[in-house]
Amino acid sequence: MRSDVTGSTSFVGSGSGIYFVRTVRSALARNISWDADAIDTEMVPGEDDRIEARRESSPNAKYLWRPEEVGFTSPGQGQLEALVPVAFADLVQWSQSYFNLWHPPFPFLHAPSVLVLFEKLATHGISHLSRTESLIIRSVLSISLADRRQMPRKNQSSVPAHLIFNTIDDAVSCLSPILMKSPTISGLQAALSVQVFLISILRLNTASRFGGLIVRIAFHLGIHRCPARYAQFALAEEDIRRRLFWSIYSLERFLAQSLGLPIDLKDADIDVCPPFAELHVGSHKVRNDQGQPPDQRLFLLPTFLARISKIKGLILELRHVSVNHRVADPDEVAHIEAEISKWWNEVRDFIDPASLDDDNLGSPDNMAPKNSLQPAHRLLLIVQKHESVILLNRPVITSGHNNYAVTAAMQKCIGASKTIVSTVYQYIQDSRKEDDSLDGRINNPLFWPGFTWCVWMSGLILLYAASHDCYSVETAQREATRCVKILENLALRGVFWPSTCAAAIKDLQQALRMK
Repeated sequence: MRSDVTGSTSFVGSGSGIYFVRTVRSALARNISWDADAIDTEMVPGEDDRIEARRESSPNAKYLWRPEEVGFTSPGQGQLEALVPVAFADLVQWSQSYFNLWHPPFPFLHAPSVLVLFEKLATHGISHLSRTESLIIRSVLSISLADRRQMPRKNQSSVPAHLIFNTIDDAVSCLSPILMKSPTISGLQAALSVQVFLISILRLNTASRFGGLIVRIAFHLGIHRCPARYAQFALAEEDIRRRLFWSIYSLERFLAQSLGLPIDLKDADIDVCPPFAELHVGSHKVRNDQGQPPDQRLFLLPTFLARISKIKGLILELRHVSVNHRVADPDEVAHIEAEISKWWNEVRDFIDPASLDDDNLGSPDNMAPKNSLQPAHRLLLIVQKHESVILLNRPVITSGHNNYAVTAAMQKCIGASKTIVSTVYQYIQDSRKEDDSLDGRINNPLFWPGFTWCVWMSGLILLYAASHDCYSVETAQREATRCVKILENLALRGVFWPSTCAAAIKDLQQALRMK
């Protein structure tokens, strides 16, 4: 619990890593000379509420985009802005990174339906779209525009200002109609699309408040119940309800962990079956629709993300619930470790399917295992595994005890941190070489905002371990320098946090040298 200079009180829980951050800084406090750009000791990446006062001191701070990124109408034509023609091909190009990077892990939108909206917009203009349709398009294009900052600058045309969110207030104010009307699937999709935009630019406090609204709308619509149990849902609606739920679930767990907040979606309250594990096949339901079920292999990525999100929920409930209800149960720790290992063993087969095909080397090409997984998504899954190891073991290393359990937890955190740093760093180097990039911009950028937290936390762990003689100081310094380089690459997105996290790591590196 914190209070700022205005007397306002806010909360960030230990699941965010804030207690560990304080511990690291306390360990090196005597030798730290704070960088003016370094992150506040009371803040974690994504706490946009804590930086608003700083940003308001600059007249243009609230505006999200650079002048060259956005196209405006000429002065005095603001009322005619919606009438500016937009080509369908341009809409497809502007949204490409959303469908390449964000749609596969969070497929809460029906992609062909979004293309229909693009055609409607190109033909008739934005005035012919409903409020929810307009929200979805503006969210998709805003997310893609943010992605473009990390991608090579070639053939990038400006996006019309009326098709994106120009400020955070712009995005937030658009949700009033959703609150004022009865809940609908399309309204829920629109709200979730705005939340994903906020997450994509690390506005996690605002996104979390949206999350409360989204979860309640989901409850009102019965999204938390398996649609296969109910006769009124056609196959297509079943599909979108499942996709909506697991997207909401994964994003809610990400926000709960990032800000250290209690979980909204309790596993005991839901019964939606994931792909490949439908428990209601034998229900009384009789189908009247003739539609074909979607290819479930397309949903392996969101399924794996939902499963690791569930594991993170178990960790939060074990390590970060109220002290009155917290139980240090070694058997529960072993259970979670087993779940992580099981998940990882299956993920490894998914990200490298060719490893399972040794006996079919002579098979025709069309029989070879197909995997359309993007490199950035492969990296995301790898990092998720090692992030979970850190979440489970980090609280132990600052518990104040001096026993083998602490020693083991420290080494597990060191190993996970080393893997995160080396894997992400090598990904950037390989991508830059492949894309012939001199400025760090790559075609498959580090889009996921959680990378900032993972790399920052990994750097802190390695420096803390070195300060306690649990790891080589020289190697820790080298790994920390890699963390800074990764964060500088993430800073290309233009958000506040990667640069401040990099400055904090530089401070701690200097303190460790002086120790």
